[in-house]
Amino acid sequence: MKFFDNATGFFIADPSVNPLKDANPSRKEIDESLKGYILSASGWRAVFAESKDEEDRTSSVSPADRVITATIARAFVKYLSRLRPRVLLGCDARPTGEMLCDIVARILIALGCEVTNLYISSAPEIMAYSNAGFDAFFYISASHNPIGHNGFKFGYRGGVCNKEEVDSVIPIFMEMIHSEDAAAVARDLSANMDIDAYMEVLMKHDVAKTAAFDYYKAFVMRIATANKLFSIPFGIVAEMNGSARSAFVDIPYLNRMGAKVWAVNAYPRQIAHAIVPEGENLELCRKTLETLHRNDSDYILGYVPDNDGDRGNFVYTRSDGKAYILHAQDVFALVSTIDLAHQVMTGDSSPAIIVNGTTSYRVDDIAARLGVKVFKSDVGEANVVTLADRVRRAGNQVHVCGEGSNGGIITHPARVRDPMNSIMSIAKLYSIPGLYNFLLGKLGVKRTKTVSLEAIIDALPKYTTTPAFSKDAVLRIRCADFDALKLAYEELFLSEVESHMTDGIVRWEARQYEGTEETVGFGPEYRKENSTGGYKIVFYDKDDNFVAYIWLSKSKTEPVMRVMADVKGVNPELHDKLLSWQRTLVQRADEKIGN
Repeated sequence: MKFFDNATGFFIADPSVNPLKDANPSRKEIDESLKGYILSASGWRAVFAESKDEEDRTSSVSPADRVITATIARAFVKYLSRLRPRVLLGCDARPTGEMLCDIVARILIALGCEVTNLYISSAPEIMAYSNAGFDAFFYISASHNPIGHNGFKFGYRGGVCNKEEVDSVIPIFMEMIHSEDAAAVARDLSANMDIDAYMEVLMKHDVAKTAAFDYYKAFVMRIATANKLFSIPFGIVAEMNGSARSAFVDIPYLNRMGAKVWAVNAYPRQIAHAIVPEGENLELCRKTLETLHRNDSDYILGYVPDNDGDRGNFVYTRSDGKAYILHAQDVFALVSTIDLAHQVMTGDSSPAIIVNGTTSYRVDDIAARLGVKVFKSDVGEANVVTLADRVRRAGNQVHVCGEGSNGGIITHPARVRDPMNSIMSIAKLYSIPGLYNFLLGKLGVKRTKTVSLEAIIDALPKYTTTPAFSKDAVLRIRCADFDALKLAYEELFLSEVESHMTDGIVRWEARQYEGTEETVGFGPEYRKENSTGGYKIVFYDKDDNFVAYIWLSKSKTEPVMRVMADVKGVNPELHDKLLSWQRTLVQRADEKIGN
């Protein structure tokens, strides 16, 4: 019997058709597929399109990847170590998600899990609903990666497992997948699964989706600390790019909150451009907003999510009638500033914000004006959220945290960023009396009678920062030993730094990151052995004020190195000079090790 999703009409599964039945890959085929996997707290990812073309929109998955998927589900259940755990399952809108979700559901049921299958759902939706009595969630997604990719995130109580927890699952998986009977175990479990139990899960799918949506709506309101009179009194372009957010989440919610909504590509898998919501991928949204605003001035904001819907970046209109793109760092600075100002205005004691090491120092600048403490972790949502928990236990009030390089904020008690929370933060300027002018005052700008998003954006401190997904921010290197690369990098840096002490720079310091820890110090003695964390050099002027930083890190979700620069003020010349130097340092360190 075939089951379909009521909201989209998409096929979910047929319990009588087993996708693992004929999956009998060789040991060599499994090992070859494993080479393409990245396993981290940010997600376990690979190219799942059978062709291994990352832009392939096929739904076909190779036998080796089917067996690997089943084994990941087995490792996850063993890690949970619970009797009949309640597991919430879902996937983003990628074509391969259909088969992967079917495989995972079968293995979970075969291993005694009580499964609720949301099928296509956004990351914020499934993670929020996981608070409703579930022991864990298993989410199939590759977030912002290209369409042929896919992967797995798992966690509990609204957030993904942290690095230590993921590091506990990896050896379980590795032992299982390197066993000679890995494929046979996957086939046997799937073949012996209780078909009636699976049919019951699929029959309850539509009810589960409605319950998850209702829970999510209430959760967003609670996160925004909004009362019943709170509204979104402006028009929004929702350019969904076929993401999971288009499946029964955003449009009904925004309409309910009073917003005018113009939806574009608002059907799952209606993918019109590259997935990551950066740069040119926001152009369709920008042009649509500009056209709408010309005829209806209520339309002032637009946004584009990635495929799983946790990342979302924005465009907005200005008084010249044109629409402009907000870069990810600008989005994070804007929405975090609004929320921090709300905290301060309402009298929170010891307010604090948690950010990652690649967040622009613009946020430090803003926090200083508001009297807010700033704490920093390594890159990775789980690191930021875990550090926020620790800082709260120490007596600070952390309402927002996040990764500036990725855009939107993570708003407590949520443990994942969500463009809907960013929209709600912007709406606070219009719905919370006094907040707009309170914030303008803190930013040193003359107050006005009419709320203007443009005025707030213009009042934010100016910084010149490398966009995380620009071509200049990415390097492909040969070295697989990141610790050795850092040693070579440090040697080159020391030999050249004096020649770069210009533009008001009089001193520098190194800041090294690992998980939730930020350590000030240069050299291997300030990091753990085999360190995989980020590395930052911060430059200061004669008065010990921040001038700039340069950064390098190994991506946890893609086989690349990321580099960037952040400079105080509108100073593209210094930014480009520092970024170019950083790129050559990393490239020459890589060549040095290779030779």
